[in-house]
Amino acid sequence: MSAIDIAAIVSRWIHILSVIIAVGGAFYVKLALLPAAKSTLADDAHQNLRLAINGKWKKIVHMCAGLLILTGGFNFYVAIHHEVKPLPYHPIFFVKFVIALAIIFYGIALSGSSPGFAKMRENAEKTLTIMTTLAIVAVMLSGVMKYLHQASMMSAAS
Repeated sequence: MSAIDIAAIVSRWIHILSVIIAVGGAFYVKLALLPAAKSTLADDAHQNLRLAINGKWKKIVHMCAGLLILTGGFNFYVAIHHEVKPLPYHPIFFVKFVIALAIIFYGIALSGSSPGFAKMRENAEKTLTIMTTLAIVAVMLSGVMKYLHQASMMSAAS
């Protein structure tokens, strides 16, 4: 196994773990935390909880976003240098990349404190629905890309 193969494996692990943490957090907030907080907390207590969580979560979202961009770029580099067929791989990658940027944008907007994104935080349920739906599509596209990559490698080997 070459150094690039080991780096590719480690990069994939970091990429997948970053997705699990960031997107898993979004699903948790949408499906458990937000409904529970809305039904049990007064508005001011709910707002205080949101601010406390966002203060800590923002650092994690930013770290995961950076790792996703770095490892995603490296993973793409590895894929294109392992004889993956450009069509349909590259257009699917492009769509997934744009979706990933949108997910990162929503994550940063929701976890931040910028007044420009206050409406998104006020409508967190709607924003989280968009974000988690995009995440599901990105995972589906990832599965297609992985299949295409493996199929390319198998046809190149034969």
